[in-house]
Order: sequence, then C-alpha cells, then structure tokens
Amino acid sequence: MRKIIGLIPLYDDERSSYWMLPGYMKMIEDCGGFPIILPLTTDQNELSQGLSLCDGILFTGGHDIDPSLYHSRRTDDCGVSCMERDKMEAYLFERAMFQDKPVLGICRGIQLILNYSRADKMLKITKPC
Repeated sequence: MRKIIGLIPLYDDERSSYWMLPGYMKMIEDCGGFPIILPLTTDQNELSQGLSLCDGILFTGGHDIDPSLYHSRRTDDCGVSCMERDKMEAYLFERAMFQDKPVLGICRGIQLILNYSRADKMLKITKPC
C-alpha cells in the first residue's frame, strides 16, 4: 500500500484561496507515495485528524514565515506572511515530531523545520545562492 503524504497548501492572497503546485504532487507520486492536500486551518482537531491519515508531511514553499515566530522584527526585506499557515505548520510539525512521522521541507518548509527544531535562531538569507 502506498504511503499517504500530507502537503501543506499554498495560499493565494489575491484570490483568498489555497492551491498546490503539480510538481509537488508528481514528485510524491513518482516516489510511490499518495499525496493529499491538507486544509488550511488552525483548528487543532481538524489538523490532528488530517495528520492521523498521513504517513508523513511535506512542508511546501510559499510565503515568508512571520518574523515574530522566531523572535525577530519585520524588516523591509520581509515578504508577505500568512499567520494562519504559520500556526498550522507549527502545530503539525510539533505533532509530527511527537508521533515520529517523517517530514520534508522545501524552501519555506526547510526554514520552518530549522526554526522549530532549533527553536532559537532563524537563518536569514538575504542574497540568493
């Protein structure tokens, strides 16, 4: 049976909607997984139910993480944040670690994992590699 991988949705501010890049879905399918998009919510009961269905979580790219979550202040070089997604991911990451479920981060997702696993410092990259 294929492993179910929960994906964090991307949020479109202009359309007030969430969506997913097909490449994320395809990557999981190509690796033998079954991708599902989780709802964008901070309701912990819904998130727990969604997580219970998943064998792992993919923390996708997207908005900047709000600097307040890593004890910093917003600067001019900060992009747009989505606090609902920040809270959702924080809860899911904590629960996934407690339940010993694998997680993978892409771009923003890597920053989230670093931030919550180190809990004290966020690496700020100001220039692209």
